[in-house]
Amino acid sequence: MNKSESIASLAKSLALVQADLAPAKRDSTNPFFNSTYADLSSVWESCRELLAKHGLSVIQGNSLGANNTVIVETILAHESGQWIQSELCMPLAKNDPQGVGSAITYGRRYGLAAIVGIVADDDDDGNAASAKNGNGNVRPTPQNQLPQNRRPVAANQPTPGPVTVR
Repeated sequence: MNKSESIASLAKSLALVQADLAPAKRDSTNPFFNSTYADLSSVWESCRELLAKHGLSVIQGNSLGANNTVIVETILAHESGQWIQSELCMPLAKNDPQGVGSAITYGRRYGLAAIVGIVADDDDDGNAASAKNGNGNVRPTPQNQLPQNRRPVAANQPTPGPVTVR
């Protein structure tokens, strides 16, 4: 995440937004997973008026990434000129206009929800994202079987190096 030199005014306004923020309405249906979800419109409607009321705006854009991906950039800007910015790299399910549009919409929804702090979908503790063979049955590897560089770091210990997030 990138940010302006100071985000004091932005942080104060965002705190006021989050104090009154309601979860996005899960009013869309995914027939493939027999589930409901908050689409981009619902996520936007859950925060639009509160953001404007507190001098905040959202700017989103996109660019082509490497290896069949699209990068969705989300900027939360404050009327003071302060800002925070995040990028999300989305894989293309299909390399055609519909695949690009779908990845952009998905990235915009998750980028907006993340940067504002909107709760929209069930929290499955990462199970769906880490499922092997798509079956959703994931068992954590016991700590004593993790490779040395993958073992959890004690809370008072520094992490083993910088992590690059694009």
